[in-house]
Amino acid sequence: MSGFSGFSGFSGFFGGGQSGRRAPGGIDLDGVKPWTRAAGSVSGREDGDERAAARDRSWVDKCLRWCAAEFGEQAVRREFAVPTAGFLPTDLTVLTGRYQRARILELVDRIGAVMGADTRDVDLRVFAPGALDPDHAGRSQTVGRYHRTDGRDVIEVDLEYVERPADLAGLIAHELGHLRLTGEGRLRAPWSHSDKEKLTDLVTVYLGMGVFTANAAHSYATLRRGYTVLPMGDLTSRTLNGASRNDTVHRLGYLTPDQFAHALARCARLRGEPDPTWARHLEPGIRAAVHRTLAEAPPGPA
Repeated sequence: MSGFSGFSGFSGFFGGGQSGRRAPGGIDLDGVKPWTRAAGSVSGREDGDERAAARDRSWVDKCLRWCAAEFGEQAVRREFAVPTAGFLPTDLTVLTGRYQRARILELVDRIGAVMGADTRDVDLRVFAPGALDPDHAGRSQTVGRYHRTDGRDVIEVDLEYVERPADLAGLIAHELGHLRLTGEGRLRAPWSHSDKEKLTDLVTVYLGMGVFTANAAHSYATLRRGYTVLPMGDLTSRTLNGASRNDTVHRLGYLTPDQFAHALARCARLRGEPDPTWARHLEPGIRAAVHRTLAEAPPGPA
């Protein structure tokens, strides 16, 4: 999806200067156009959904304040990671066995350094596609998971994603978000499962990996399998947004692209960045929404 704000630029073509004109079939060319994207929106909300959008933004702001109190206000000001050759491994598809696993573990350590996670004792496990869900082949295949076993943090990832290192990094960031929340015992108050997963996504943004997780949330693929999230950090291949089995829109995590865009814009403001350089690495729709939110949002904290 692009960052177009609507089709108002075509008013001359439709004769918008003549008030009240109607096209054949009775279409009002000067009235509200249902295809026009709402301001600040990636997905194109209608005006009637603005109250829901406002609730989403308020919830994101509340959770970002929680992140500031929990991780410190300086955490958001560390360098944001971006998908460059210097950050992502480029040889995952040519390596096999323990050499490939070692390279993925290097990526885990690199992402952990960005997010402030202690990965020295993380047990990384890799598995073939579908290995964790042999009874669900072709349906909900688990692609990543975090859990604690015998006092150790365990991260499991699907080897299918070595062909897409940026998506693999987003998957690992989500699991390290669980490590920082659950593994470090930070979820002291009761949270619903849905809110825990959304908060995990927000933690990736606040702690510097938001470019990767937001892009995954906005990614469009022709693959048979996409992303979704299950309890305890399980990432599976079904789409989270209720898309049909044949729909090619897939996303990673519980936050919508609009929520990611709002969170990224808020973090940019907290970082004192009116025009953040890392935003150029975002998918076009999210990048446009981030810049619109930065232009529209009043000065001050989230």
